[in-house]
Amino acid sequence: MSQTATIDTQDGWGAPRQQLGFTTSKILVVDDDPAMLKLMELIAAENGYEVASAASGATGLRLALETEPDLILLDLVLPDMSGVEVCRRLRAAGLKVTVLMVSCLHDPEDVVVGLEVGADDYMRKPFEVRELVARINARLRRAQLTRESAGVERLHFPGLTIDLGRHEVRRDGRPVGLTPTEFRILVTLARQAGAVVSRPQLIAEVWRNRDPYRVHSLDAHLYRLRRKVQPREEGPHYLHAVIGAGYRFEYQPARAESKSNNSNLLRLSR
Repeated sequence: MSQTATIDTQDGWGAPRQQLGFTTSKILVVDDDPAMLKLMELIAAENGYEVASAASGATGLRLALETEPDLILLDLVLPDMSGVEVCRRLRAAGLKVTVLMVSCLHDPEDVVVGLEVGADDYMRKPFEVRELVARINARLRRAQLTRESAGVERLHFPGLTIDLGRHEVRRDGRPVGLTPTEFRILVTLARQAGAVVSRPQLIAEVWRNRDPYRVHSLDAHLYRLRRKVQPREEGPHYLHAVIGAGYRFEYQPARAESKSNNSNLLRLSR
């Protein structure tokens, strides 16, 4: 299988020929077919996309997780692993990027399996170029609308703001650097503030399609998340373990603040 099918991934994303509409969309092509890459370069030139490529599933996974493209064009048949396995691992890692799977295989079972593991659409090779462009544009528009609707959603708590659209967290007005997994854990708990979220429920939300009994890193992620969101021992505190039940997001003021409030209540009661 020819390695000439790929752009040198060390050089990053190819420069777009045009700039249409809003932010330039990034498309990652995971395919070892030189003709497919050439076709996508032509489509990118006409539509103003940035395009990068990978000739193997492993490289595609790495690029997808590092760059979070807007759409992945994923071949079902790859030299090292199937496109189904690539898609499954992407979803297990929590990446919600749009995945358009393509294949020369014509078994309907391939379509079903691809969609079941998280692909958003499926096309069989050979296909009409106009249909491919139409599907890419439709999926990108839908993803843009989803981002715009999510962009207005912010969760506000005393001293803490979570901006879902920008994937930003601010503590006392200062940005907090979280990993994608830490951010998903925080959002999952904060959206259900006051309620206990069980470990299996939290894992199902953060690690999509992953067996809850095979995820052993939740406590480590929560430990690091606590240190970032509530760095001072005296508080305020937001993340709480509920023994035997799970975890709860609930604002608790700093200890000094609590004592001050109690003193004021005591003086008022006299």
